[in-house]
Amino acid sequence: MAKAWMPGAERIDGGPAHTVKGAGAPRAVWTVTGSDPGVWSAAEEARRLLHEGRSTHLVWNPVSGEVVQLLAATRRAGMALGGTTIFGRHLDHGDEGRVCLVVAAVGTKERPFTDGPMTGLSTLLGWLDSWGVSRTWPAGPPGRRGVGGGATVEAAVRCWSRGGHFGHDQVPGSVASAPGPVSVGLLLSGGGSGASGGQGVPLFPKGSGMPRSHQEPQLPVIT
Repeated sequence: MAKAWMPGAERIDGGPAHTVKGAGAPRAVWTVTGSDPGVWSAAEEARRLLHEGRSTHLVWNPVSGEVVQLLAATRRAGMALGGTTIFGRHLDHGDEGRVCLVVAAVGTKERPFTDGPMTGLSTLLGWLDSWGVSRTWPAGPPGRRGVGGGATVEAAVRCWSRGGHFGHDQVPGSVASAPGPVSVGLLLSGGGSGASGGQGVPLFPKGSGMPRSHQEPQLPVIT
């Protein structure tokens, strides 16, 4: 049975968020925080997103495995996902689907988090599975702007209607560029290790000199 709150995840009150009884296939949208997972915890980034009015359902640090949940699965994310106007009707695509669950991985689009350890991924995917989100990626690999890197709005909407997993940049009408060129195969397999196998490789090796700061935000989306 699907649980509104992911078992084992730390909870932080995500504040007021609207609840829409959407129709259609369940979806999960992946984005990144634009920060170093070796420096910033999921809890710190969750509080930052909340403060900026960009709350997601989950914030996950793939290096430590820490997962923080801000919103129940039945509520809609505070982060703008994307909207389109077709035949004179505006659609907020974040309000579509029986659920539209947004996961923010602590990381940057320049260094895909699937290249390193993905600790706790199997449990996270299991929770998404329980809400009926199929382990498919209809739009193809993210990081190419939209479906296949250049689809029409109509094609993007048709793809979105299938449900499954999407990058933030693949939501119809999105202006986001996250999560970057992550490996769809590795992510949906739930293996929890990076391209090198075993324990994966650190995304931000010690001594890399990356400061404890965030990339310049481009509201209202994570880049």
